[in-house]
Amino acid sequence: MPNRTGFLGRTLAAAGTAAALALATAVPAAAAPSTVEQDVAQLYQDVVDLYNGLPASALRGVDRLIESPVQKIGPRSRAAQDPIPGCTEGSLLTYANKLASQLTPLEGQALDALSGLSQLYVQGVASDKTPQVFGTDGQYTPRATDTIDKLRGFWDIESWNIQLVAWKGTDLGSQAKMAQTFGLGLAPAKVKDAAALAVKVLYEVPALQGGRNPLLTLNAFSAPAGSLGGKRVALGDGLLDTVNVLGFDDVSVESVVGHEYGHQVDFAHENYPRNESSEMGPDAYGGYFVAHTKGFGWNARTQQEVTYLDASIGDCFHSHGTPDQRKAAGAWGEKQATSQGNPNRIVPSATMIEKFQKAYPKLMPPAAEQAAAAPVAAARG
Repeated sequence: MPNRTGFLGRTLAAAGTAAALALATAVPAAAAPSTVEQDVAQLYQDVVDLYNGLPASALRGVDRLIESPVQKIGPRSRAAQDPIPGCTEGSLLTYANKLASQLTPLEGQALDALSGLSQLYVQGVASDKTPQVFGTDGQYTPRATDTIDKLRGFWDIESWNIQLVAWKGTDLGSQAKMAQTFGLGLAPAKVKDAAALAVKVLYEVPALQGGRNPLLTLNAFSAPAGSLGGKRVALGDGLLDTVNVLGFDDVSVESVVGHEYGHQVDFAHENYPRNESSEMGPDAYGGYFVAHTKGFGWNARTQQEVTYLDASIGDCFHSHGTPDQRKAAGAWGEKQATSQGNPNRIVPSATMIEKFQKAYPKLMPPAAEQAAAAPVAAARG
C-alpha cells in the first residue's frame, strides 16, 4: 500500500492550519508526556494510518479551494516552495494563517488530525440524502440549496449526482460518524477506539471549541466521480464564518459554490490543467454564472465584490493563482455574461472552457513569468 502521509500533510495544511507536526516533536524529550499529549499523538497516528489505508483512487482529483503556503510534509518542488517576488497573499489566507499562528504545537497537531478526519467524513461518508445544514447555525442553508439548484440547471453537464454537502466541525463530536470515517481505511480492530479518541481529543483541547474552531473547516472542495464518495461539492462552515468576518458575506455562498461547481464543469470534460488556470477557470465559470441573467444576474457592484473575494484566496506559491490572477479570471467570466449579444443564451460548458484557455495567457502572465520579471523590474527601478 503506497504511503500517503505526505498527502495528509497537504490536506491538513490546506485549511490554513499550522504545518502538520512530526510525532517525535510533539513532546519534549526531557518531560513525560501528559495524558492530553499522549491522546493527541495517538490520534494523529490513527489519522495517518487511516489515510495510508485508503484506496489509491480515494483522493484523486479532489480540488480544495485553499492551498495554504505553510510548510507541508512530503517533497515539494522548488517552485512551490519559493514565494513569488512582489506578491502579497490574499486577505483570507492572511487571516487564516494568523489564526493558525496563535495555536500551540499541541493544539496545532490536534487540529491538523481532526481537520483531516473531518474532510474524510464529508468526502466519503456524508450524504445529501439526509438534510444538510450550512453555516454554524444553519444560517446559510437556504442560499446554499438555492445556489446548487440554479447551477444544476445552468451548466450543461450531468448534474443529478453532484452532491452538495455541509462540512461541519461539530460532526467530529459524533462517535458513530467518526467510526464510519475510520472504517474507510483503518484496521477494523482499531476503529472503535480511534473514534472514541477523536471525540475525546475534540473536547479535551479547548482551542478546538468543540468543533467550532473555524480552522477545522476553513475550506471547500470539489471531488470527481472516481474519488472517495463520488461527485460532490463540500462547503465548510469555517470558510463561511471567515468570509463573513472579512466582509464578503453578501456573495460568499454563491461565489464559493459557483467556483466549486466550476471544477465539476472541468471534471465533466476531463479538463485538468497543470497550471494556475486549474483554479482561475472555475473562478471564471463562477463569475459568468453569478453575472448571467439566468444565474443570479448580479449588478456591477456585486460582481466586483465577487472578484475581490476571488482575490482574497490568491496565494504566492505557484499554487492556486495570485490575488491579481484570481481577480482577473473572475472579472473575465463576468464580462462574458454582460457583453454577450443575447443575454439569455448560456455558452455551452465545453465552449466556455475553450474560450477561457485561449484567454488565460492574456489575463495575467503565468506566475513563473512574473517571478522571472521581478528582478528585471527592480533593476530598472
